[in-house]
Amino acid sequence: MNRRNLKARKVLAALKKYGCIEKRTTDHGVILENIKNKQSINVPLHRDELAVWIYHNILRRLGINKEEFERDFL
Repeated sequence: MNRRNLKARKVLAALKKYGCIEKRTTDHGVILENIKNKQSINVPLHRDELAVWIYHNILRRLGINKEEFERDFL
């Protein structure tokens, strides 16, 4: 992704299309779980945009291939 920052809601919607499920909502964001490998992470929604390093960390922690995810879901 060539952009500096990504819209947090757009990334959240794409992760749900990928197959992640929303476990619960917290004050800081949404906890998602990748049902394929049972990994979970908090996706922060307190700002409109996600920094690129946070986006990469979310994908890494959920075990999602960045290139495939961006090609198919973003």
